Amino acid sequence: MSIPATLLLAMLCLLPPPLGARQEFELPTASDIDFSVTRYAADGDYLLLWLAPEYGFHEGHRQLARWLPDQGIEVWQVDILENLFLPHGAGSMRRLDGGHVADLIAEAHRASGKQIALAGDSYAALAVLAGAREWQRRQLGRDYLVGAVLFTPYTFASIPSLGLDPEYMPVIDATNIPLLIFQAKKSATLYRFDELLERLRRNGSPVYTRMLPGVMSLFFKEAPTPAMLEGAAQIPRDLRRMLPLLARHPVPVEPVSMRGGVLADSGIDIYLEEFGADIRPQPLDLENIDGQRVVENAFTGKVTLVNFWASWCAPCIEEIPSLNRLKQKMAGRPFQLISINYAEDRKTVADFMQRVPIDFPVLLDVDGEQAAAWRVISYPSTFVIDKRGRIRYGVNAAIDWNDPELLGKLEALMDEG
Repeated sequence: MSIPATLLLAMLCLLPPPLGARQEFELPTASDIDFSVTRYAADGDYLLLWLAPEYGFHEGHRQLARWLPDQGIEVWQVDILENLFLPHGAGSMRRLDGGHVADLIAEAHRASGKQIALAGDSYAALAVLAGAREWQRRQLGRDYLVGAVLFTPYTFASIPSLGLDPEYMPVIDATNIPLLIFQAKKSATLYRFDELLERLRRNGSPVYTRMLPGVMSLFFKEAPTPAMLEGAAQIPRDLRRMLPLLARHPVPVEPVSMRGGVLADSGIDIYLEEFGADIRPQPLDLENIDGQRVVENAFTGKVTLVNFWASWCAPCIEEIPSLNRLKQKMAGRPFQLISINYAEDRKTVADFMQRVPIDFPVLLDVDGEQAAAWRVISYPSTFVIDKRGRIRYGVNAAIDWNDPELLGKLEALMDEG
């Protein structure tokens, strides 16, 4: 006689595996989809149901999952996009309706008997919040969901055109569950973090926060850097202390009503466009790669191109040769090219420049404050400033700076009085 899959799973969870042991199994759900789960076993009362972000799980996710059982926190990691045969990416994450996550919450509790906390980083935060809201809609007051843990959440409906304010996904304004957010201080979204907290708290959600210095994210690289590991190392003890605190706040029985609407079109510009935001060029006072101080306040007398980039950004790297050629082409003209590296240390940038030649000035925005002042949230982002100090064009994607039409726009700016 065969044993039902749900009974097999229950038997698995009742076995006393070694603390932190990694197990792979299939979790059947009410939607008739079996989800592949990686389990890190623990003896405590809490289970962290951790959803993969838009790029899938990296080694940093797995390392933190291995540490958590020492604090009595069991971890189940699930890559929903992979299980649903959807392409990895932010767009797929934005389109998840929460139903599958709600199924996973119910089945994880049924199989383990533990209290469930959801977790996710980057755009997986949207799947977490949508799933919790759908669970509220279905569960009629059951009390085993304690809330959610978000790591540097990305919550925008789309990347806006350069300099414009982003729109948030509707679920942000329809959330009322307890939350704990670990926010990387070098994230490009940091300057919007207070605004995000205000929106999340509008419906009475208790939202606890913890800042992570020195990193843009705990998980964005395939292999975690020492700074990422250092930031992650403090989280297990924080979670051991904070999950019981989240559990003291009952998850509201009723979800908040959510406004409708379709996803906003992407604001990423693949061509140099007229600048439509209301900001002016922000004063620069930064050190360059050689340690020399560079100050620029007026941006007058020359056409100035200000390019924000990072060495981990593949489109930024692809754009560099084009910018090198532009710099050479404009030699002797009223033109200057200033590049600003986002939130990387001098050694990282210098090592990168040994591999990839850069023929224009590189300034270091080590703490990310300049990017925030210029409202940059995607990379590369480039501003074109006319000789009177006004931002005339902008683009938040890698483009060919030697395109004849684009060169014509720059030439026209240089010919203006």
